[in-house]
Amino acid sequence: MTISQEQLEEQDLTPIEVKTAVSDTGTWAKRLDITVPSGEVAKAFDAVVGEIAGQIRLPGFRPGKVPRGYAEKLFKDDISKQVTSKVLGRAIHTAVTAEKLEVVGSPALVDESVSAERGKDFAFGVDVEVKPTFELCNYKGLPVEQEEVEVLSEEIQEQLDQMALRLAEEGDAPEGAELQDKDVANGVLRFLVDGNEVRKEEDAMLLLHQGHVVGAHAHLGLDYLKGAKVGEKRAIEEALNDTFPDEAHRGKKATIEFELKKIKRPKLPAMDDELAKKLGAKDFADLKEKVTERLRGSLAENAQAKTRKDLMDRIVDGSPFDLPKRLLETFDQRMIMDQQMNLLRMGIPPDQLKDFDFKKHNEGNAERQIREYFILDAICKKESIAVEDEDVDDEVVKQARSRGMRAAELFAQLEQEGGLEQIKQGLKAKKAMDFLIEQAEIKVVARKPAPKGEDCGHDHGHSHSHDHSHDHSHGHDHGHSHGEGEHKH
Repeated sequence: MTISQEQLEEQDLTPIEVKTAVSDTGTWAKRLDITVPSGEVAKAFDAVVGEIAGQIRLPGFRPGKVPRGYAEKLFKDDISKQVTSKVLGRAIHTAVTAEKLEVVGSPALVDESVSAERGKDFAFGVDVEVKPTFELCNYKGLPVEQEEVEVLSEEIQEQLDQMALRLAEEGDAPEGAELQDKDVANGVLRFLVDGNEVRKEEDAMLLLHQGHVVGAHAHLGLDYLKGAKVGEKRAIEEALNDTFPDEAHRGKKATIEFELKKIKRPKLPAMDDELAKKLGAKDFADLKEKVTERLRGSLAENAQAKTRKDLMDRIVDGSPFDLPKRLLETFDQRMIMDQQMNLLRMGIPPDQLKDFDFKKHNEGNAERQIREYFILDAICKKESIAVEDEDVDDEVVKQARSRGMRAAELFAQLEQEGGLEQIKQGLKAKKAMDFLIEQAEIKVVARKPAPKGEDCGHDHGHSHSHDHSHDHSHGHDHGHSHGEGEHKH
């Protein structure tokens, strides 16, 4: 059984008399053998019994006048559980403080069945992990490149085309045309498993969109249909996904045949002032300027994020150390749970989650984030970088505004959920990253155009907003906000 930091903080942590023996049990792992003298246990029993006796109402006794001995006998099991919980919390906190241990994650009882008894010493063992100590590499004055912010004309045009596509009218492609991106292919779609036809769609509609063929119940690249003409047949072998109507064949390898009957091609509106006004701009020049500025802002954010990541990569690689094993496992599980909850909130059916390999998808992410946390924390300690209460208050006000809430309401909610400490750790990490950037030797280099189909408006940088000193649930928001002129993947 683990005892979370939140559970400890909810209890009375007044110091209590304890005897403690500390032993190493692994890398950054320690065993605390703690003994609470019988006298301290008796005081805890008296406090709990007195509280219960003063609250219960029993026939034959005046309110609050139930004899303590009678109350303790009547509610023996409940009282024992309360005393055990209270003494455990106080004793662990006292022992950790006295031994000057910087505990990370949650303490775990060696024997979950331990129970305090009146008249006896209360002895138990608890396993904890402590913050790693390691040698930081040189982190000041590191050379790092940052791409200049240059918006390419083809990127502006691509964004304008995407915006115009929203207002496009559907039409037929010219006679003899070949299928291309953004076309809708109409035709006969057949699925064969082990040579047997298991499904046939006479009037199937497949969309060619940003490198993919959508609607064929499988993960298919654009090459499957790109360049095809009316009357042509294409076939490919691929595993059927979870959208295939017949559940029995989902995940099976199938031959997917498609005979093209018709090509529907969107007819883009003219790039003129009328289009601009429909999209909320004064005229076409205004629309183009807005798109350019938006792209420039995204490019600047991405360039800075990449610089931060490259800088952090260098420091992480130069400062190797082992991680607390149990903390890593716990954080990895929390990340997977967060991802599952995000997918459920997006409407993904629960039965489909079992087919997704979260562990493989998440491989290395937990280790990387925990490693970065400890390194940034060490830099903060070395450089005396701190976060004041005023900084946390300002951040809460900022978040409240973005959520349309009152600051006091959000503050109370975060305080109850343990989110204030998470905000504090996030601000601390940000200050550390800002310090590293200030100290770095940044060389501005020419921008390398993004590969075709990649959205330059996405920020793939890291966000350091994790509190690994406590057993909190770590939420990660990987959603992208798509404004005008941005791709939607």
